[in-house]
Amino acid sequence: MKIQRATFLGVRGVPDMTLDLTNPRTNALHDVVVFTGPSGSGKTRVLEGLIAAKEALGAYGPMTAGAPWIASGQAAKIHLTFLLNEEEQRYAGTSQPTQDGEVVFQPDRAKSEADEGLRAVLERYTHEVGQGKLEYFPSSRHTTGFAPYGGLGPAWNRIGRASKDARKYSFVVPFLRSLELDRPRADRFVATLKALAPALHYAPGTSPDGLPRCFSSRGGSAVTAAELSDGEADAVIFAATAALIGLDHSLVFVDRPDLHWQDAGAVLSGL
Repeated sequence: MKIQRATFLGVRGVPDMTLDLTNPRTNALHDVVVFTGPSGSGKTRVLEGLIAAKEALGAYGPMTAGAPWIASGQAAKIHLTFLLNEEEQRYAGTSQPTQDGEVVFQPDRAKSEADEGLRAVLERYTHEVGQGKLEYFPSSRHTTGFAPYGGLGPAWNRIGRASKDARKYSFVVPFLRSLELDRPRADRFVATLKALAPALHYAPGTSPDGLPRCFSSRGGSAVTAAELSDGEADAVIFAATAALIGLDHSLVFVDRPDLHWQDAGAVLSGL
């Protein structure tokens, strides 16, 4: 699943515009799209507007009022064109790869129009690798080294995927505990972690307090995720999320990918 085109009209914090995410040289959609600009230019607002529109079409969590999205007057609009892969087309019951959805934000609600098949694809949530979903890595992301921890199942994780509540990454500790019993998941985690932080190594181990002491940075002694540098902890969050919920074929939004890392190019390459 990819977003082919997005039109914003009357959206607070975003100029009226249409974003065409097609590569003009190949007519194919870009795999990675980067929004750049100075502080306060609306980069986060664009990401969260796209997410809010997706949630209005097919929700993971509770809906919010439309008022925060309205620049002036009584309404704002976001129109999205999605490109579905073959599996998603079958699930939606359509032979058309492109599907449109429109959301009108009103003060007390959001009204949406879309084919029911597209809605079914957008609200579907499983941890199957082959089934696309949405993940938002907000700039507030962080790990935690203390309880309560989050669960590993789809029912617990679904509600937080489109939110910017950092507690949705509280599953990391139980996830690390689970790796010794799940070799395929461990292999997936290790491969993703290596792409994001080549100097950080995973080696199973547990400290006396029960926390997984399973990381070694640049050959140093084993530490927990909470003891890593901010950049390395960020890599663990990305790798653990990808390995747990399966982000293949998914819409992945990252606010400030260079949040804790000096080399933004290496971060984007790893992602």
